[in-house]
Amino acid sequence: MPQHYASEEAAFIKEMLAQHAPQVASPGHIAQVDYARPIKSFFSALPPANFQSGLTSIAVALAAAWAWYTGANLLEITTWFVFYCGLIILAVVDYKTKLLPDVLTLPLLWLGIVIQLFPETRTVGLDVSVLGAVAGYLPLWVVAQVYRAVRGRDGLGMGDLKLLAAMGAWSGPLLLPYVLLLAVLLALLVFLIERVIHRHASSFHEERPFGPAIVTAYFLVLIFA
Repeated sequence: MPQHYASEEAAFIKEMLAQHAPQVASPGHIAQVDYARPIKSFFSALPPANFQSGLTSIAVALAAAWAWYTGANLLEITTWFVFYCGLIILAVVDYKTKLLPDVLTLPLLWLGIVIQLFPETRTVGLDVSVLGAVAGYLPLWVVAQVYRAVRGRDGLGMGDLKLLAAMGAWSGPLLLPYVLLLAVLLALLVFLIERVIHRHASSFHEERPFGPAIVTAYFLVLIFA
């Protein structure tokens, strides 16, 4: 999946450059768009056999064990395992591409709200779930808009806000301050370690993926809270 989104970004840049390049085709020529290309590229290769794939597999196995340990019935276990796997995939995609695509974050958000309608899967109730989704998105959206107005550039991606909104929909708003605080501390810790190990590491103002820190913090808060 990270390779897929990286190739999609490269193809998008190529198409944008082609639009501004001199046109050499005849006036009656219409470019053909391969609408199946994203699907073809998505299933073009298996995940690479490396440390990252092994770590991701271990994370999925631990998520399955935790869902089984905490779930009360098979339906609840299944829904939480799907959510955990979605978070792990988002962390990997963001780490590789610095993207948290809507095709992954929004289904998790809506699923967290829908499961409140059924007693077998209800976690915090529909009203608290909606409040958690709003609390995960709206306050940081305001902060991001103020930062953009003051600094003239983005300081927080909208994908991060949708990820937090999905977590709020599943677990309610009370968990989010702890998740956000721990995620910031984890991100700072990783940055400092990189600065110590690599003397010429990237600067603090360079764009960095925040999704892995959010996902890790969420799992830690769930376990130890």
